[in-house]
Amino acid sequence: MRTARKKGAIAALLLTSIPLGVAAGQTAPAQPAPQAQVSPSTDDATVIGRRRPAAEAPKSATCEMLARSPFFRAQLDAIRQAGGDLLGPPVLLPTRMPRNPDYSAPPRVAAGSPLPDLGKSRFGADRVYTEEGPAVEFEDVTAAVAAADAESSVADSSAVSTGMSLDAARAACRSSYSRGSSVDAGGRAAIASRDETLPMAFALFDQGRYAESLEWFRKAERKLPYESGGDEAALFIGKLYLQGLGAQSDPAKGVEWLRKAATAPFNSTRDTPIFDPAQPEMNTAVGEAAVMLGNIYRRGFGPVARNLGEARKWYQRAYDVGHIAAAKAVGDLYFSGAGMPRDARQAASWYRKGAQFGHAAAQFALAELLYDGDEGVAQDKKAAFTWYKAAAKAEHPGALYALARAYDLGEETAPDPKRAIVLYKGAALLGNPAAQVAIGTYFYEGKEIAKDDATARKWFETAAKQGDRDGMFNLGAMMARGEGGKDVPRAWAWLREAAKLGHPNAPRAMAALEQRMSEPERQAVAAMRVGR
Repeated sequence: MRTARKKGAIAALLLTSIPLGVAAGQTAPAQPAPQAQVSPSTDDATVIGRRRPAAEAPKSATCEMLARSPFFRAQLDAIRQAGGDLLGPPVLLPTRMPRNPDYSAPPRVAAGSPLPDLGKSRFGADRVYTEEGPAVEFEDVTAAVAAADAESSVADSSAVSTGMSLDAARAACRSSYSRGSSVDAGGRAAIASRDETLPMAFALFDQGRYAESLEWFRKAERKLPYESGGDEAALFIGKLYLQGLGAQSDPAKGVEWLRKAATAPFNSTRDTPIFDPAQPEMNTAVGEAAVMLGNIYRRGFGPVARNLGEARKWYQRAYDVGHIAAAKAVGDLYFSGAGMPRDARQAASWYRKGAQFGHAAAQFALAELLYDGDEGVAQDKKAAFTWYKAAAKAEHPGALYALARAYDLGEETAPDPKRAIVLYKGAALLGNPAAQVAIGTYFYEGKEIAKDDATARKWFETAAKQGDRDGMFNLGAMMARGEGGKDVPRAWAWLREAAKLGHPNAPRAMAALEQRMSEPERQAVAAMRVGR
């Protein structure tokens, strides 16, 4: 992808007249987005949305809640009578946030302590949130459905006619969401709704009692169907074997369990999860297990060897089961040619899959690819600008910087220095080092905003500490000139770091600075050379 483009260079001379320009124009290639951790865990179990059951509810619960509507029952009845297995209007499954505990931390409750008291819900979260804001507490899914039934008593007497009773509709929901027979479905759903093995497993897990929680997760996996909590149990068994049991961890065994969770049966009609672009890490058990396998094989983990072909396979599985963020990972593999021939066209295709669902990192990656074009991908700066704007709405730092530069230089839009400064600052505050150098340059120049050397130096130092070679060079230049405080040995050290990263002017600037050093400064630099 294109290299980051910074605001133009400013001439800043040492006493020798050798240019030591602040905000030099060449930069290192933009860094890829951070990858997910090997163990993105679960589980928040609260869901924002009108009358949507908590994530720990059996998968049929959303359908059962909707069944209180006679309109829904009429549609469901018609489909069932026609022999169909669809649930009327699409019913999307809620997702939950990962948990990433520090497995090396001491447990919050000592191992062997009495078992914890369980909360009212299966995953230990007792609140279901509504769009209006107030939280409503339910003892369990049955109580939630009963409460909805009571509210719908008036609706039942409406003019909508359906031959399907509420009890029959709820039974149809359970049957449709079960992967066994309709007779078996009711019994399995009832077992799941009364289960305490999975809640106990999560309660122990949250206390840091990982070995004890493993026993309960194994009980839950044996007891519960995968569509009603067994997949969550298998996922956490995999996590614990992977790295949660200290010296007893067994990554190879962990991968076996993750495969069980990742390959659980999936039906796109009834199992597609909600994707929230504002929280792309939210996932389901199946999707999370697949992403974890992709991460493990992408880098290797303990005895599990790196295998980029397997990584791509599992990322694709994660995408296929509704985890949109995995499309970005597949695109990255194609773009870099990791484990396969490099294919920018395929990379763009996968980035677009994520971008169209609002995934900011995929939108930015697609924009970067379109900005310069690549083999099989035509350059299209106008389209790139559109995708930058989309990612910037989600406050993606790289996209904010790219937009700022476009307004700064008038690329695909009229120049707008004031808007550019606002966008540069936004990206800088979010940690983008190129933007930090750019906003520092504005303060150093004092043209569009008041000159402020102290603020400029602060921004250059912030970028330098993130490894930005222009930030290093500019900070060294200011230190050498005494702008904001003179420190020649440290100036030389920052110039040396910039030179290591390939800054074209840094070697000459170092040599010029060395010629003007005092003897104590030379001794300090000599000590630095010994320690390099």
